[in-house]
Formats: sequence, C-alpha cells, structure tokens
Amino acid sequence: MAEFTTIGDAPALVQEGRAALMAGDTYAARQSFRHALELDPSSVEALVGMAGTVRAYREKRDYLVRALSIDPLHHAARAALNQVEARLAAGEVLAPTGIGGYESQPHVASEPLALPETSAVTLGFCMNHPNRETGLRCTSCDRPICADCVRPAVVGQLCPECARARRPVNYQVGASDLLISGAVALGFAFLMSIVAGFGLALIGFFSIFLSIILGPSAGELLVRLLERINRKRGRSIQIMVGVCYGLGALPVVIFFFNIALLIFTIAALATAVTRLR
Repeated sequence: MAEFTTIGDAPALVQEGRAALMAGDTYAARQSFRHALELDPSSVEALVGMAGTVRAYREKRDYLVRALSIDPLHHAARAALNQVEARLAAGEVLAPTGIGGYESQPHVASEPLALPETSAVTLGFCMNHPNRETGLRCTSCDRPICADCVRPAVVGQLCPECARARRPVNYQVGASDLLISGAVALGFAFLMSIVAGFGLALIGFFSIFLSIILGPSAGELLVRLLERINRKRGRSIQIMVGVCYGLGALPVVIFFFNIALLIFTIAALATAVTRLR
C-alpha cells in the first residue's frame, strides 16, 4: 500500500533532520527539512534547519529571513540571523561546518540546534504599515520593517528607502532626468524620421529590408546620445523615451504613409527601450 504523508508529518521530519544534522549528515538533514517544507511551507523550524544545512551565508540568511517573516519572535532564528549578518559584514562567504556559521558540536545533545539564546526581540511597528507589529529592522537605518517591506541586500535586510538610496547612480532618476530624456527622444525621433522617410522613399522596394537593418542602428544611436547627456536608465526612463519617441515619429510616419518607415520606427523604438533597462 502506498505511503501517504500529510502536514502532520512535518514535525517528525524536522526531528529527523535535526538528528541527521547533529550526526553530521547534512545531506540527509537537508532532505528531511526540504520534505517538511513541502508538506508545511510555513514551518519555521524546518526553515531554521535548512539554514543549518547550507554553507553559503547568503543562503542561510534567506532561510532565516523567511522564518522570521513567519514568526518574528523566534529567538533561535533571530540569534542565527545575527550571527550570519555579522559573518557577512566581515566579508565571509562560506561557513564552516555547523549551524549559524560556527563549528558543530555533535556531542552536545541538550539543544538540538545548538543555537545561542538571545534576549527578547524588541518589537516595533513597520515604518510603512503602522498596523503591523514586527521584529525585523533595516540594517542601515534601524527602522522596523515588516516582511513585505524587506529588501534583501549584501549588507542584510533593508527598508525600501535605503534600498533605493543604494541603487547605482544611473538608476536614480528624478523628474528633471525624465524631462531631459523625453525631450531628447522627441526631437531625435522627429528629425530621424524625416531623414529616414525621404531616404527610404527614394530606395523603393528594398526600403523594407533596409529599414529592418537601419532601425536598430537608429535606436542604438539614440541610446548613445542619452548616455552622453545624463546616463540614466531604468523602467521610468524606458517608458518616457518610448512614449516620446513614438510621439515624435508619429506625424512624420503619417505624412509619408510608408510601411518601411513604420518598420524603421518600431525597430528603433524597441531597440532604444530595450537597451535602456
């Protein structure tokens, strides 16, 4: 008869995983914890156990952050996360054998997870969701954040504001950057469409094939021009450039009423938008 497993089997699998981990068999422990998570994705103990079976500190942190997002008061997960964050801050990448980045002690049986105890977690209310109590804090500004506001980073968990501030400069886009990029795209599209319209009209039948080749080149030229002006990228720049290029080219496309010019415009617009991501 086939063996059926239910969510009630998850605690037993967690215990098996702990026993295997204490015995030094990380592979078997990982299999048990993973199976427990398949049965019960909200099992905090299985997530903490998984953190003990991987060596990469970033993987450990991901599991522990998930565990704390489910149970912010879980002391073992908080203690392990503090250790992992300290190791990452010190520039370490891989942990030695054991849980939380420290050497394991299989002979110690009093505490299956061998994690240090910590004082009670200080709770606060999320900076963006005042009705949500949380034990998580931004590692940069130390303000409380809920699980929905956590932004994983190399330095730990960040709030949305600190995460935005740490973005590369060319992805920090302001209103003036949008206006400049839009104006450049609008003027470029209008002038380029006029040149392309007259040129393609003189070629005749082969203009369609030529437009497929020259359209992406025009889009690349626009990107190079924008990079020399403000070097800004990102979704907002993509949207602004795409809309303004379309508006600038539209009157010329209607005037010439040429399928080759339409193909040229679409190819140029698509290339510019894609390259600005």
